[in-house]
Amino acid sequence: MSTIYITEQDAMLKIQHHYLKVFHQQKQCISIRISNVSQIIIFGNIPLPREVIKTVLAHQIPVLYLTQDSEYIGRLENTSQQPAKYLIHQRRRARDVEFNRATAESIIWAKLHNQNIFLQSWTRHHTSLATQRASNYLMLLMDNLALATSLDELRQYSQEADNVYYCAIASLLNFYNGCPQTTAKRIRRFLNLGNQLLHQYIYTLVNTAGLHPDYAILHHDTDHELPLVWDFLAEFHAPIVDDLVLNFARNLSNSHSNGNGNGKTQPRTLLQRFLQHWEAKLRTFVLHPYAGEVSYRQCIDLQVREYLACLLGDIEYYRPLALKFHPQDSSFTNIAETHKPALTLVKK
Repeated sequence: MSTIYITEQDAMLKIQHHYLKVFHQQKQCISIRISNVSQIIIFGNIPLPREVIKTVLAHQIPVLYLTQDSEYIGRLENTSQQPAKYLIHQRRRARDVEFNRATAESIIWAKLHNQNIFLQSWTRHHTSLATQRASNYLMLLMDNLALATSLDELRQYSQEADNVYYCAIASLLNFYNGCPQTTAKRIRRFLNLGNQLLHQYIYTLVNTAGLHPDYAILHHDTDHELPLVWDFLAEFHAPIVDDLVLNFARNLSNSHSNGNGNGKTQPRTLLQRFLQHWEAKLRTFVLHPYAGEVSYRQCIDLQVREYLACLLGDIEYYRPLALKFHPQDSSFTNIAETHKPALTLVKK
């Protein structure tokens, strides 16, 4: 299954003999069987012909619209779809205080753990007050999660962690971004784009699994669109989005300092290059404790299935994704830690 990215503003999409074809300047660029298309992501104001809209809706192929600056515009969806398969179970669990408390603690623990591991991987050769403070604080919050008496308090822990963590990210970006091409504005754009792409990919998995994306545990639907997707994204943001963007900024900076760039790289070219790095990141293999060597794509799918099994009562508690860092190869290569949450409320 393939994702099609449309970045050229004069691109044209057509359906011909069960194939989706993309043309640019009257030349065919893409030809792929419709059944092999997983999603379409469009940058800018590129209209879809009625036949294409009818086909993608019939095949339930999600279409995401972003501006050329990677801001969210909207989605093309079939509003007549049947209700989510497990909606009744989600509604029932929404009233289960113990389930929500335990699952929230597991997700936040993994999020903080992965943020800390990310900082460790990037501060071997550069550390600052911001990165050291963030690492220490993340470990302290992880130890104190079991003391939280409510979901709101757990959310506060998560927000406090983000405040110090993103200060550390800013410090790292300032250190590694020595290239005029990658200004702070562009880096923020790529961080936002990484969020949008990861959010969309998880959304497709949530829909496929039969889960309703509005029934979340951590995120409120008043503050986040499709909040359940944001719940899953919490575990993956640091190892996928943050790691990718920092590597991307560093590689561009190195390319410029080595004389391989003239500082005039067009935004469209940078976008296309980033999308190639994004696809490569999702194909990266890591060692999973239950599934062996799998890609990040498969890891995300495994976590959605893990949540579903917990939702249905097939397993006792949700096992989050906790990464291990191997300094010898500077990568996240092992997923072997699990966190068992408190299954009853702990009161101070």
